[in-house]
Parts: sequence; C-alpha cells; structure tokens
Amino acid sequence: MKSFNRNSQLEAKPQLVSCPVCSKKVLFSSINAHLNTCAETPHSSVPETKTKSVSSLLQGNRKRGPPEDTTVVNIDDEDKKQVGAEEEENVVVHKKIKPDPKIERENEIKYLQKIIHLPLSEKLRPKELKEYVGQQHILSQSKGILYKYIEQNVIPSMILWGPPGVGKTSLARLLTKSATNKYYMIETSATKANTQELRSIFDRAKKEFQLTKRRVILFIDEIHRFNKSQQDLLLPHVENGDIILIGATTENPSFSLNNALISRCHVFVLETLSVNELCIVLSRGTALLNKCRNLILGVKQPLKLSRACLEYIVDVSIGDTRRALNLLEMIEISTRQKGENEEIDVEMVRDIVKSNSSNGLSTYYDPKGDNHYDTISAFHKAVRGSDENASLYYLARMLKGGEDPLYIARRMIRIASEDIGLRDNTLLPLAIAAHNAVMKIGLPEANLALAQCCVALARAPKSVEIYRAWNKVSSMLNENVFSMASSEIPMHIRNAPTKLMEELGYHKGYKYNPDYLDGKVKQEYFPQEVLDKCTDKNALKFLDGRYLGDRIDPDLEEEGT
Repeated sequence: MKSFNRNSQLEAKPQLVSCPVCSKKVLFSSINAHLNTCAETPHSSVPETKTKSVSSLLQGNRKRGPPEDTTVVNIDDEDKKQVGAEEEENVVVHKKIKPDPKIERENEIKYLQKIIHLPLSEKLRPKELKEYVGQQHILSQSKGILYKYIEQNVIPSMILWGPPGVGKTSLARLLTKSATNKYYMIETSATKANTQELRSIFDRAKKEFQLTKRRVILFIDEIHRFNKSQQDLLLPHVENGDIILIGATTENPSFSLNNALISRCHVFVLETLSVNELCIVLSRGTALLNKCRNLILGVKQPLKLSRACLEYIVDVSIGDTRRALNLLEMIEISTRQKGENEEIDVEMVRDIVKSNSSNGLSTYYDPKGDNHYDTISAFHKAVRGSDENASLYYLARMLKGGEDPLYIARRMIRIASEDIGLRDNTLLPLAIAAHNAVMKIGLPEANLALAQCCVALARAPKSVEIYRAWNKVSSMLNENVFSMASSEIPMHIRNAPTKLMEELGYHKGYKYNPDYLDGKVKQEYFPQEVLDKCTDKNALKFLDGRYLGDRIDPDLEEEGT
C-alpha cells in the first residue's frame, strides 16, 4: 500500500525537460512558451554563476544566463504551485508580457503607411470569411450550400455570377484561405490571359500537386470575355481535376459560357448587398479612414456620417460596394478641411457627390449585358399593361444608361403592331415617325419624341388579335397542318401574265370582286387540298374577333371584395 502511494506521488510530480536553446530544465507543459521567451529575451538580468568556466574567463565579465541547476519556467502562479517544494527555489518565473500599446501603435502606423496608396475597396478587403458581408443565401450555416463545402474543407469548380461590386473576387480568395493548406490560388483575368499563359498555369498546377499535394485554384475574372476556343481549353483540365476553376462574371453564363463548361461547374448567383449590409461596409470604411486621418495624415477631426448619409451613398452607388466605397473616400477627402464643429449632413454629401461627378449620377446599366435585355423587356411589358408612368421610367432608365435610341424606337414600332394593332391604326405611323426623328436629329433632342410615342402607346387601347392570328398561322405552316405548306395554289387565283399560262388554265374562272355588288362573290381562296383535309372550317379562322383574353385576375377579385 505504501509503495502504491509513493508511485502516485511520483506520477503527480510535474515533468521537467531540457530547453534545446539554453539547456535549462523547463516544465513540459510550458516548453513552447519558454522557447519563445528564451529566443527573444536576453539573460542579462540573471546573476553570474559563482563557478566560472574557461569560456567565461576568456569572455571577460560578460553576463550569462541562469546557472545549470536553475529551472526557467514561463507559468502562472497557479502552475507554480505544481512544482515540488524541493525545486521551487531553483525556478525562475518569466511573467507573461503584456503587449506594449506603444509598440502596437507603431505597428499599426507601419501597416497604414504600407496600404495608404491603395483604394479604399482594397484596403477594406476582408481577410477572413467571418468578415465577409452579404451572400447569406449561400454562406449561412443553416442553408448555405457553399458553406457546406467550406465545412468539409472542399472547394468545387464554380462560376460566381453577380453584378459589379458584390464581392466575387473577395469570396474566391477567402474560399482558398479557409481551406487549410490544401489549395493554392492563381489569379488572372480574361482580359489579359492568352492561350500560352493558360497552358503554363496548367503545367504549374501539375508540378504543384506532385511536389506539395496542393491543388491549384485558377480564378479567372471576367470569364465571359473568353472566346469559345479559350473556354474549350479549360474543359479537359477542369474535367480531370488538374485545376479547380473559379470564374467571376457579370453576364448570364447561359449566354456567355459554353454549355460544356457550365456542366462542369456549379453556378452560384451573388445578389446585390442590402442597404443594411452596405451600411456595415461603409461604417468599417469610415473607421479605417479615420485611422488614416489621425495616424498618417494628422487630421484630428474624425469623419462622422449619420445613417441617413450612409443610406444616400448606398442609393447613388446602385448596390455596387466598390462604387460606394469610392464615394465614401471622395467625401472623406472633401471634408478634411472642414471645421471641427461643422456637421456633415445629407445635403452636404449630396453636393459633394454631384459636384465631383462629371456626368452626374448615372444608373447601373450595361447596354451590352443582361440589363439591356431585362430593361427593354420591362419597358415592353409596362406599355402592354398600359402603365404610362412605369413605361416612361424604363425609357428614361435606358436612355440615361446609354442605350441605343434606335433600338428603343424599333421596339416601339413592334409594340404598335403587336399590342395595339387594329384598335388604333395611327400608332404605327407615330412609332415610325419617332424612329425617323431619332435618325434625323439624334439625342438629346429626340428624347421627347421617344417619350411622346412611349406614352401614346401606353395609353392606347390594346389588341393582340393580329399577334395571335399570326402566331397561329405560322405554327400551322411550320407543322404543315392540312398540307398548308405543300398544297398547290388554286388555278383560278393564279396570275396569267403570258398567253401560255392562260392556255394552261391560270386565272381561269376568277371572279373580280369589284365587278360585283358590294364585292360579294362565292369563291374559295384556300387550296382545295387544304379544304379537303380540314373537316372543321373554323380551324382556318385565324382572326377570332377578340381583342384580348377573357380570364379574370384573382387579385382584382380580392380587391373588389
């Protein structure tokens, strides 16, 4: 029993190991902390040992570290109690060093001096995934599919599709960083990468995996600018897993990328940041700008913006985070000389933005992108729905965004026939006149001609009788229903410009309608083959006399009750 207690006491005694730097005995649990202290802290504060070695005599009165029988431990007072009483007098405790505020301030100044030349959007790029703002529909822990991949430390090939300034590049970098030394990222852009550069990246990716077992993530910005051959070059390497492709695009992948490439990648749609999310980013940007003001530029007055000011910046930035930060930086520069007691309100921010924008505030509109098709579609549907205000809004949005006015005029000519038709025959000439006005005088003089035609089309009574009739007959011809596309033209309604054709029976038996009372005659104009195959003659009535449909919107019924 005594032997058992003795062994238990020996096991409870802390284990000491020798430090590889100074050869002193250190608690096993504190060896890492001691190594950090031992490597950086000189041992001049410890008294010189009484017994001098030959090397110490040759070095003179140089101070040395603690004696060989002294244990150097970097522990707290509670850990010190674990050391045996017989060894406590030989233990020198290094107290935990608190960070020096002065040193921290100097390091912060050095860091700010290093990044002071960068745009605010680059200064503020998140360094960790938890700092990333937005896109919770794919990054939330509960429902985000991309978060599930991150949780499993796996990154698939993907296409990040979203408008400018929603964080596509930042997300790609953070995904690589979140995977613990498993991936290596190479960034390029479709605007500069050529076939030779892509091939060198593929070779580098293979060597990287052979040497380090790390897979290469190839991030291609503006990937929609790659032509078909360049996209095809990526296919086998994505298929074989030589690289993991992350492409960023502002264009619809269905139109700008090959189907083969899309099938090998996940497509994640990134949404425009909400007002609250953009305000969070702007608040962080304001804090960083104030640090630069105070520590680098020597401006003591901090930049203070109210929530209303931040929301105004969000509104004029049209959901573009990069643009919002650029506006914030412009406001900061413009207010450096303001008085200490002068408050910055929304009116002052509005004046700064307007006075420093050469073309005023422009809407986010790409005449060659998806926005081009989406906006003209919205314009057409607003006119069809007789909403003159919404129609005028979309017209102004397109013109302000730089849309080709002739493209809009051509669409209005189509609307005059498709959605109004015979209900008002004056609208087609009006639409053609608007098109001619644009061609003759151009913008901005012709903008009112377009607006006049737009409002007239929206206010006009609507009829799709011609539109439906045309679609019906076109469909029947495409399918050759009742042999409509292949049947012979009836002989009596054929023209007979020559004697031979007349002798062959062309034009024989034709009744010239103007020769008869009210122009009425009994005469067939459809081919006889079609009439023989069509048992129900109503199938050949393409115009049914109905301007619009007969369905009732249930939402209108609810409002009525």
